[in-house]
Amino acid sequence: MLRENWISISRVTRFADNIIVVLAFFIAYYGRSSLMFWNQTFDLNLPFAGEILAPISSYYVILILALPIYNLSWTMLGAYDRARIFSSFKLLQVFLSSSVLIFFFIAAGLFLLKLDLSRAVIILFCSIVALSLTAERYLLRALLRYWNWRGRNLRNLVIVGLGEQAKKIQEEIKKRPELGINLIGFAIFKDAPITIEQNFKIFRGTADLEEALKNFAIDEVIFTDVRSHLDDVENMIVACADQGVRTSLAADLFSVGMAKSEVSYFGGMPLIHYHTPPGDRWELAIKRVIDFIIASLLLVVILPILILITLGIRIMSPGPVIFKQKRVGLNGRIFSMYKFRSMIVGAENELQDLIDKNEMDGPVFKLSNDPRITSFGRLLRRFSLDELPQLFNVFRGDMSLVGPRPPVPSEVSQYQRRYRRRLSMRPGITCIWQVTGRNEIKDFETWMKLDLEYIDNWSLLMDLRILFKTIPAVIFGYGAR
Repeated sequence: MLRENWISISRVTRFADNIIVVLAFFIAYYGRSSLMFWNQTFDLNLPFAGEILAPISSYYVILILALPIYNLSWTMLGAYDRARIFSSFKLLQVFLSSSVLIFFFIAAGLFLLKLDLSRAVIILFCSIVALSLTAERYLLRALLRYWNWRGRNLRNLVIVGLGEQAKKIQEEIKKRPELGINLIGFAIFKDAPITIEQNFKIFRGTADLEEALKNFAIDEVIFTDVRSHLDDVENMIVACADQGVRTSLAADLFSVGMAKSEVSYFGGMPLIHYHTPPGDRWELAIKRVIDFIIASLLLVVILPILILITLGIRIMSPGPVIFKQKRVGLNGRIFSMYKFRSMIVGAENELQDLIDKNEMDGPVFKLSNDPRITSFGRLLRRFSLDELPQLFNVFRGDMSLVGPRPPVPSEVSQYQRRYRRRLSMRPGITCIWQVTGRNEIKDFETWMKLDLEYIDNWSLLMDLRILFKTIPAVIFGYGAR
C-alpha cells in the first residue's frame, strides 16, 4: 500500500510537471513578447530591448528538446524518489539543477541546429519551470495532507509485529501523511509482549485479527519480524485471504545491516534478493555511458598535454613513460592501471626499505617526501597529471571517473571483511576523500568510511558534485604530494 500510494502520487506529479513545462514555454514566449512591447513603447534602455521575436512556431524546438531531457533529469536527480525529497528547499535545488542542465542542452542544440532564437525566452522558460515546479509540489503536498486530515481518501492498515521492522514502517507512515495511510493498530502473536505506546489498538493472535478485519474496514495487513512465528503468520494470512484483505510480508527477513532487499519472480516462485548499495540500478548504466563519452573526449582534447608529459619524462628520467600496476577493480577483478611514471625505475623493489616510515596506518603506504619520486614526477603529482593515463582505463571500463581508488592486491588481502564492500563499486580516478583532504587523510579508517559513505549514498548528482570539486583541488594541488 505504501509503495502503490507513492507510485500513484508520483504519476500524478509527473503528469502535472509536464503540463507545467508546456505552460511555462508559452508564458515565457508571450511574457518576453510583452516585455518587448513595453521596452519599445517607453524607449527604455534595457537588455534585449531591440530584439524582435520570431513566430512561436520557430520556438517549438525548445519544447521538443526540453520535455524528454527534463523528465530524464528529474528521474536522475530523485524528484520522484520518496527517500530523497523531504523539503521545499531540496525540491528547489533539484528543479534549479535540472533547469540549468536544460538551459545548456537547449543552447547546445540551438547552436548545432544553427537557430538564432532569443536567449531571454530560454532563460525565462527555465526559471519559470524551476519556480513553478517547486510551488506545485509544495501545494500538492499541502493539499494531500489537508485532504487526509479531513478523513478523505484514507487507507486503513494493520501492522503485525512490534519489532524494529514494525517501528520503521510506523515512522515512515508518520513522516508522510500525504500518502493517506491510517494506522489502525498492531497485531501481535500470542506470546509477544506489548512494547509500543497504548494509543494504538492491539490485536492479540489470529482470532483478534479476524475480528479487527470485520470491525475496522482494514485495507491491508503488513507482516513484520516473522522469522520465529511462521506458523502464526500462515494462519493470519489465511484469515486475511478468506476475507479478501490484501497482505504484505516485510522482505527484510534477516538483520543484514546495510543490505537492501527486493522481490522478483522466477516462474511463479517469489525470490527475495539482498544486495548492498548501489546494486544493479539502471543509473549505473548511464554512469558507464557518461564515463565512456567524457573519457573519449578528454583523451582527444588533452593529447598535446600527454605528448608534452611524455617528452618531459623521457628527458628528465631514463626508463619507461607509463607505469603499469595490477589493481583490484569491481568485485575483485584484477586489471592493469596506467599512470605516468613519477618514480625512479625499480621503485617497487625499494618499498621494503621505507615501510617503517609509512605515514598511513593500515595496509596503505603513504610517505610525504618519498625519495623514489623524481623531480619531474613531483611536479606531475602536485597537479595529478600522473593520473591522466587512467582515462584509458575509464575508456576500457576498468575504472570510472568517480569511485573509490583502486587498491593493490596486497592491500585487499589485509582488508577486514567489512572493507571489501568498497570493491562493490567500479573504482574511480577521484572520489570523496580526494576532494575532502586527499593525501592529508592519514587515518585508514577515515578513508574507508568516506568510500563506503560514497557507495551507500551514490547518485549521478553526487558524481557531478565530486567532479566539480575535483577541478579546484587539482588546479591548486590541495593535499597532493
